[in-house]
Amino acid sequence: MLWRGLTDPGLAAQGRLFFEICGQALQGRPEAVPVLDGIVTDWLEPLADAEAAQGADPATARARARLGLAVVRGPLLDLLATGDRAAVDAAMEEYVRPHHAPADPPTG
Repeated sequence: MLWRGLTDPGLAAQGRLFFEICGQALQGRPEAVPVLDGIVTDWLEPLADAEAAQGADPATARARARLGLAVVRGPLLDLLATGDRAAVDAAMEEYVRPHHAPADPPTG
């Protein structure tokens, strides 16, 4: 699972650096601002493609892609700030569960 890779303790320094640079960019520091180019948009197409492959229409796929990206980044920041791996992993599993649940059988 991608989540396990992103939260590998050996990558914690890179995670902190990512959020530090994002913060500096959002404050308008000229040397950091370029990091904002594509920080969301570059991820949307491949994530939306994955959602579309699961049957989502294009608008829904794009909305889910943006939400999914935000959901991964939020708990990652939580983990770096709190170190509470169990709680953060549980939250991520709760988010992922409906996406991997079997589809309801057709009615009627």
